[in-house]
Amino acid sequence: MAAGLLRAMLRRGQGYGIKGPTWRQGRNHRPPARPRDAKAAARKLTKRLRKHAAGDPELLRIAAQLRRCDRRHRCLHPACPQCGRAVQRLMVRIIARFHKAHAELGPWRVLSIILPARPGDAAIAFDRSWEGYAALLQQAGLTRGVFGLDLSFNEDDRRALDKADRFEPHACVHLYGLAPAVDVEAAAPKLKRLVPATDAVRRPVRSTPFDGDLAAVAYSFKSDFARRQTIQQDKPGRANPVRNTRDRPLTVEQQIRTVRALDRAGLNGRIMLLGLSMKVIA
Repeated sequence: MAAGLLRAMLRRGQGYGIKGPTWRQGRNHRPPARPRDAKAAARKLTKRLRKHAAGDPELLRIAAQLRRCDRRHRCLHPACPQCGRAVQRLMVRIIARFHKAHAELGPWRVLSIILPARPGDAAIAFDRSWEGYAALLQQAGLTRGVFGLDLSFNEDDRRALDKADRFEPHACVHLYGLAPAVDVEAAAPKLKRLVPATDAVRRPVRSTPFDGDLAAVAYSFKSDFARRQTIQQDKPGRANPVRNTRDRPLTVEQQIRTVRALDRAGLNGRIMLLGLSMKVIA
């Protein structure tokens, strides 16, 4: 989607209210954030950026933009919790209408891909990841779909293992979205050959049927990111602990790195449309 179209909708105030559609998210099936939740998150993030900016002009500029965001003047910054919530809601609304209007494309599937982290690469570059995933999808023959770039900070907290047997902590930009089922099924075998499993990511390519649940669409464009820890966990009936993951809030350093990366990416830098065209909606 062209950035200009998305900005036009946001400047008209679309996506910031409570108008549907709605969905349930997470393991506890919580409703999505309300306007007051996003406003409180924006205040908290602004305070954190100003506190830890240490005179950094980039962080101070971003904090000032977020602080001025209100219903009279939206900042349209990709790290803004209020504008990020609005972008997510607009994308859910657009894609839900598009899916309903184009039954000729048949059923859709949810597709998730995680490219391996580059050793020693501490940078978070959504633009470089966007190009890498676009090239990968093209190589696998998948030319239609709508995807978002997600971010997690992955840590190996399996303390019973030797350090040499645990993977290094790293930031991971991964792809999540929807495409026609016939296209995904044709591309999946090649994708699995192109993206092999690693110890850090056991299943880098995943695909499940899309049942119409808007939570899957919303997840593609969420603006809250996780610190994901790999752990060993006892399980009834199993002699040895099993591998599992748990989510933790981002550290201050991780949140600042995320804000910088979003600032460089731009408002629509995490959105990937392949072979599809969407228009501004009323």
